[in-house]
Amino acid sequence: MRVGICCAGVGAEASGIFVRRSALAAEQAGFSTFWTGEHVVLFGAYPESKYPYAGAYGSDVPVPDPRQPIVDPVVTMSWVAAATSKIEVGSGIMILPQRNPVVLAKELSTLDAFSEGRVVLGAGVGWCKEEYDAIGADWPGRGKRMDEHIAALRALWRDDVSRFAGETISFDNAYLYPKPVRGNDIPILIGGESDVALKRVARAGDGWLAFNLPVDTAAERVRRLKELTKEQGRDPEQLRIVTAIFSSTSKEDLMRYREAGVTEFNLVTAGELPHDEAGLAHGIAELGARFVETVTGW
Repeated sequence: MRVGICCAGVGAEASGIFVRRSALAAEQAGFSTFWTGEHVVLFGAYPESKYPYAGAYGSDVPVPDPRQPIVDPVVTMSWVAAATSKIEVGSGIMILPQRNPVVLAKELSTLDAFSEGRVVLGAGVGWCKEEYDAIGADWPGRGKRMDEHIAALRALWRDDVSRFAGETISFDNAYLYPKPVRGNDIPILIGGESDVALKRVARAGDGWLAFNLPVDTAAERVRRLKELTKEQGRDPEQLRIVTAIFSSTSKEDLMRYREAGVTEFNLVTAGELPHDEAGLAHGIAELGARFVETVTGW
């Protein structure tokens, strides 16, 4: 099993220095993936949206102070990839229907080529109508856009001459180079815990990126995902099944997740690590000893 980490990109942890130092320390400690999330803009209030994790992690909004910085995932992944040599760089998650898939395909394939195949796209539909409206993206059609954007990315990455005809995006006779390193593809892990999200993983994902997966329900949800994947004629054992864990997660719960079928962990920290270089390196090394060394020995 592998353990990634999400420890930078918001608030005081959004500086370039913190991101670079934490990524280097994470690579040294044996973490497999350096994850970063996304919100383009925050709001003082969300009258049309409900934060899906409200109350679960100490806040009813994603970031209580809307003036707190949140980094762009593509820029951050590029910064991390340039500073490191082995660790995978991933978005966890990118709000895919808010992006132009042709431009994004170019950005990620270039980064994948530069980093020698270390990019993973964690993607979801998001929850914030206010953000969609600010960007000018269609909120009611976000599910259709999500599905078509995934298919368009695949076509641009895999095909010599790319064609796609959808309701929300179309192109023909398009050449996109450079191609990604790993078989002209980049792994796409789909976020979300709903039945709709699981069905999308089964149809089109290389894996599932869960943030709120209680250990008591993990076995049932993974079983359902594998059933849906088989129904699509795909091999469920090929899926990457990643769940968020926290510094408080016990070894017993890690074992229960593994038994449930989880294949990877994403260790999420929030303001827990020191900011000075030595303290940050020591803190991440301790987390690596607690989590990475534990699961890699299984």
